Parts: sequence; C-alpha cells; structure tokens
Amino acid sequence: MPIFKPDVETMGRKDLQELQVERLQIVVNQAYANVDFYRRKFDEAGLSPDEIKSLEDLGKIPFTTRKDLMDNYPYGMFAVPLRDVVRLQFPLGMHGNPIVIGYTREDLKIWRELVARILVGIGITEHDIIQVAFNYGLFMGAIRFSQSAELIGAAVVPSSIASADIQIRILQDFRSTVLASTPSFALHLMETIQRKGLDPKTLSLKTGLFGAEPWPESVRQALEENLRIQAYDIYGVMELIEPGVSGECPARKGLHIFEDHFLPEIIDPQTGRVLSEGQEGELVLTTLTTSAYPLLRYRTSDVTALHSEPCACGRTLTRMDRVLRRTDRMISVRGINVFPEKITEVLTGIPGAGPGYALNARTKYGMNDQLTVQVETATEILGGREAQKAAFLETLQLAFRRALGLRVEVELKQG
Repeated sequence: MPIFKPDVETMGRKDLQELQVERLQIVVNQAYANVDFYRRKFDEAGLSPDEIKSLEDLGKIPFTTRKDLMDNYPYGMFAVPLRDVVRLQFPLGMHGNPIVIGYTREDLKIWRELVARILVGIGITEHDIIQVAFNYGLFMGAIRFSQSAELIGAAVVPSSIASADIQIRILQDFRSTVLASTPSFALHLMETIQRKGLDPKTLSLKTGLFGAEPWPESVRQALEENLRIQAYDIYGVMELIEPGVSGECPARKGLHIFEDHFLPEIIDPQTGRVLSEGQEGELVLTTLTTSAYPLLRYRTSDVTALHSEPCACGRTLTRMDRVLRRTDRMISVRGINVFPEKITEVLTGIPGAGPGYALNARTKYGMNDQLTVQVETATEILGGREAQKAAFLETLQLAFRRALGLRVEVELKQG
C-alpha cells in the first residue's frame, strides 16, 4: 500500500523519538516566549523550558484544558502576531466563551499534508473522484478534505449538505469513487438508496472515509455490506485540527497518529497519571509543529488506548483505538457536538424557560440520531393559550438551532 511520506511514517522508533524531542523543545520554548498563558503556567509550576530535555520530561508540563482556551478568547493562545495568521476557525456549539483557532501558511500546508497521508494510505490516487459531503460552513474539515485531495491530484466534488437525492444523483452521474462524510449521513444515503430500489453495484463508489462522530463496528458493517465499500475511520480534535490527527489504514487495527506532528499520551482522567501502553484512558496531545496555536498536553476528553508495535501496512507510527467514549458530558448528534452547558446557556436567555431540562437522544445503528430537549417551563406559559405555547416552542427551537447548528425537538414540562 502506498505511503505519502515513507521517510517519516516508517521511521524507526528511536529516530522518531529523537525527532520528537527536538521538536518538543522548540515548541515549548516558543510557547513560553510568546504565549502569556504558558509563561504563567510554567512560572507557577516552577518549571523552566530548559528542563524539558527528553520525552520523559513531558510529564512536568501542566495540562491544557478547553476552559483554558475559552478563558483566553479570542487571541490569548496565539504564539504569532495576528498579521501572520491567514485563517481563523470558530468551532460552533461551544459553551461560555468561544474558541478561536489560528493557522499560519505553514500550519495550513502541514494540515493539507496530514489529510493527504490518510487519503494515500487507504489507496486513494489521482484517478479517484472524492465526494465531500461534509458541511462547508464552520467545519474546516470539509475544506481540508478538498485541499488535500487536490494535493494528491484527485478530483473533488464538494457536495456539502445537499439532500440525499442530489448526493445520489452526483454519485451516479459523476461516478464518485470515494465518499467523505459523517457516518450518520452515509447511513442516510444508504437508506435512501435502498428506498429508491437502486443497486449499489451500479455505483462507482468503493471507499468511505467517515468521522466527526463516534461510530461502532456495526455501522461499519452495515455501510460496507449495503454500499459495497471499504469504510475507514478518521480522527481529529475540534479544538485543534479536525480531521488530521490520525487515520486508519487497510489493516484497520487502530488509527495511525502522525507522531512527527503530535505527541500522544494516555492519562487517568481522574488523577492525571500517565498510563502504560495498551491501557485505556483520556488522550492527551501536544502539538510539535504548530506555529500559530501550539497546545501543550491538551486534554481531549476522548477515551482510547495506544499501541506502538509496527503495523502490517508498514507504518511504525503509534496507533490509537477508535474513540467511542468521552470523559465529559458532550454528546454527538449526527456529527454535531452538543455540550449540556450550551443548553443551559440558551435557556438562561429565554424568559420562562428552565433552568431545569433533560436531554434524550434517539439512536439509530447505535449512534445518536435525534435530540429531544425537555424544558421546564413557567406555569403561565404551560397554562396559557395554545398560540402562546406554540410561539414559545418555536422560540426555543430557533434558539437551539442557532446555538448548536442542529435541529432539536423541544418538549415542555412543568417546572
């Protein structure tokens, strides 16, 4: 199987660790010199950047959390002047202060290469037509897929959030060979194809690249059997880069982490203690090459385990298990991340709503498909005219749609 960058992806473990130490020392010094947050954290811990001399010293560095990113909104985590930032990313659905991620030209070049590694690693070539059915709105992953596909010479169809009928028309007429989307949307396409009575053998589709939400093996099996494809998982971090941290290869024994750019650890989410290889815990990532937005020991809240033995595909990069759980209360609904704190934030701004509420997610194929929010409602609204209740429901649904980027069902209940 072809490898986009074999000199790094098949590098011996000793050489890779030497490269990681070299890059770690550079990024630590840059963060300390240019980011007030990290300078404060190091000084409070009595730690000097010069003390980070090996990978074992990584544990001396304090963790970075999502709250830290929110507290330093908008540009407090940037390590370069704003004039050097050429792209800004604003993840949707966060509670409290938003998070702003910045990229320099070199950062964007790296991210394009990382996704290209995933594409090439599963056999995608310049002869493929990639249908990108991710939302081209605030989700930067869709743009990244397009740019990375063009980097390897593949053709791109940016079908975005077009309806299932239009997506299928494109699959048929353009003869797309690769579908990149959320697994839940791929299931929707699969069901629409079945309802139309179409034979998937008549499509040119052969590969699926799915991410942005957890999906169990049963979903992989359903997609492969009913769409006649090989389905692969990809992984990214909303607060850092999504996708591009890791991806599966044809062996499908875990997702290869691009360790020349990210240094992974697994910790006990309760104690922060670093766990041994193979033990399941919270994934912590340190960026090694990011210029604009370096993150040191960032707690992702994703639960996984690491494995460093070489893979059958030839890569020597550490692999992570597929992420199916988190340590926080965030849930993913059709690829949209929903934080309970955001629900509270929305209700706070609507007179007569809350503060109490309950979340119920309807599942399909083991994934969250529809979110219902049961909202405690003032007595005068519940006992009022039907028109008043209907207007109140509409207000809530619109507020959630704007805040989450997701349509939710709203039910009113006695407070």
